[in-house]
Amino acid sequence: MLNTERFLERLEFLMENYQLNATAFAEKIGVQRSSVSHILSKRNKPSLEFMLKIHEHFKEVNLEWLILGNQNIPLPTPPKDTNETLELDLIQEDQKKETVQNVLPFDGVQKNEEVSQIIQLYKDGSFRTYFPKS
Repeated sequence: MLNTERFLERLEFLMENYQLNATAFAEKIGVQRSSVSHILSKRNKPSLEFMLKIHEHFKEVNLEWLILGNQNIPLPTPPKDTNETLELDLIQEDQKKETVQNVLPFDGVQKNEEVSQIIQLYKDGSFRTYFPKS
């Protein structure tokens, strides 16, 4: 039986080891960003198809380690400066530029304006929304 907590640790290890956020990781394995986000937030459990897609796109990741977490299997290491790694870096850099360009300057809350919600964004692609009490 899959231990979801331990699987999440291995998934987060992979994302950190390959320096991928949830969006880049989802693009890499060919799933929607929300699929990765829902798994990371424990809303959904990972499917076998999801795990196989990880293994398919990260050949160096041992499937037994990914699913069962056996300690005697060497941990995956990312490839050294391949074109693919450089391509992902360029994609992530473009995403950062787009985000910065789409942000309006904050000049503070005006006297007659009320805050309707506060959204906290995390590097893994997840977010948390707060609604102030009226």
